[in-house]
Amino acid sequence: MRMYRARRELIPLVYLISTAFLITFLGISTSRADPAPSVFTFNGSGYGHGVGMSQIGARGQALEGKSAIDILNYYYPGTSVISQSDTQTIRVNIGHLQSSAEFSLLKETGSFQLLKGDLQIGAIGSEIGSYIRDIKVNFLLFGNTIIPQLTSPTAKFAAINGETSWTLRWSPDAVINSKITTQAMQLKYGQINLKLVQTSAGPKLEITNSLKIHDEYLWGIGEVPSSWPAAALEAQAIASRTYALNKINTVKKDCDCNVYATTADQNFVGYSKESEAIYGILWKAAVTRTSSDSSTSLIVSYNNKPAATYFFSSSAGATQNVTEVWGGTIPYLTGVLDPWSLDTKINPRYYIWQRELSQSAMASAFGLPDVISYQVLSRTKTGSVRAISAISSTGKSAALSGEVFRSKTKLPSTWFDLPTPAEIDALADICVIPNRKFIYQRNLC
Repeated sequence: MRMYRARRELIPLVYLISTAFLITFLGISTSRADPAPSVFTFNGSGYGHGVGMSQIGARGQALEGKSAIDILNYYYPGTSVISQSDTQTIRVNIGHLQSSAEFSLLKETGSFQLLKGDLQIGAIGSEIGSYIRDIKVNFLLFGNTIIPQLTSPTAKFAAINGETSWTLRWSPDAVINSKITTQAMQLKYGQINLKLVQTSAGPKLEITNSLKIHDEYLWGIGEVPSSWPAAALEAQAIASRTYALNKINTVKKDCDCNVYATTADQNFVGYSKESEAIYGILWKAAVTRTSSDSSTSLIVSYNNKPAATYFFSSSAGATQNVTEVWGGTIPYLTGVLDPWSLDTKINPRYYIWQRELSQSAMASAFGLPDVISYQVLSRTKTGSVRAISAISSTGKSAALSGEVFRSKTKLPSTWFDLPTPAEIDALADICVIPNRKFIYQRNLC
C-alpha cells in the first residue's frame, strides 16, 4: 500500500473507478431526448460528501493490519494524534423544530424528575415532581408555552402550567425512552432540555440532550457497525471525539445545540448503541481504549487544536479536496487515494449504485416547473460533480453545486454520470496499478 501514500497530497483529475464499472455502468448522456422525461437515471459510486476519512477505507486499512493512528494519519495528513482533555459537556439536538415529544422509563425502572427552566447540568431548579414506573410525560405546544402532560394507566394527574422551557432529569439506574415525532431513541446519560422557539411557522420545540463528551456522548455515536475491526472502531471514536471538541465552543442558534444528532454533524443514537446485542460492547470498548484516563483521550490535532475531522462512508476511489466541495482551505483535507472504497467485498452496496429520480424530484431540486435535460457543468479533480444545471420546457434554467444537488435529491454521492469508456480512452495519462483494478492518472502511479 505504500504506492498509495507516496503522492497523497496530489489529487489531480482522477476518475477512480474500476475497469468493470467503467465498461458496464458508465455512459450516461448529460442530455435527454424526451421533452420531459418521467424518470432520470443516475449511475455512480461512493456514498457521502467525500471529505476527510472514508469509513470504508478505514475498515479496509484495518483489515490490512493498520492501526487507528495509521488510518487517521493517512486521511488527515499533516495532523498528529495526541491526548487532550475531553470532560466538556456537549449539547446534542435530538429534536429540531418539533411540535411534541414523549418520554417514559425503559422497563419502568428508576425515576425521572421534571424541572422548570432551561437548566445547565448540576444547576438547582424548581422541581415539579419525581415520577416512577409507568408514568409518561408528553410535552405539547399550547400558544407560546410548552405544557407537560403526565399520563399513567393507574393514576391521574393535575394539569401543569406551561413554561417556555423545561428540564428532564433521571436517576442513575434509569434509561429514558424518547419518542419525538416518529424517531425513537433511548437515553441513559446527562439530561434533556426542551425550549420554545419562534419560527415563521409559529412556535416550535428544540430538544437537546446534554452529556459528557469523554464517554457518555461517544458511547452513543452510531456511525459504523460495531462488528468492524478494532482499529476501524478506534479510528472512528477518535475522529468523532475530535469532531465534537472542534464544535464545543460554538452554540448554533438554529438548534440550541453544539451538534445535531444526525449526519448533519454525526449520527448519535444514544444508549441503543452500547446496548446492541453481541456487538455493542465492542464499540464501548473501542471508545475506552482511545481514552488515556478519566479526563483525557486521544484526538486528531492540528496546530495543537482539535482538527475538523469530517468523515463519510465511501468514495469513488479518492477523497475530496474540501475547497472543491464546500470552499475554504484546510491543509489536511486536500484529498488522498481511497482504493478500499472500490473493493466489492467490503463496499458491495456503494462500489457502484444506480438511482432513479422522478420528474417531480428533479424539478423540485432545481426549482423549475419541469426538467427536459440537465448538464454537468464542472467536476472536481476526483471526477465528482462540482456544478450541474438543468433546463425546463419554458426555457428557464437553473444551476446548483454538486453537494446541494445531492442533498436535494438524496443521491448517494456526487460521483455520478462519470466519463464513458471512450472518454477515459481519450485521457492519455492513465495507468493501471499492478494487482489493483483501478485506473489513475499516471502521475499518481
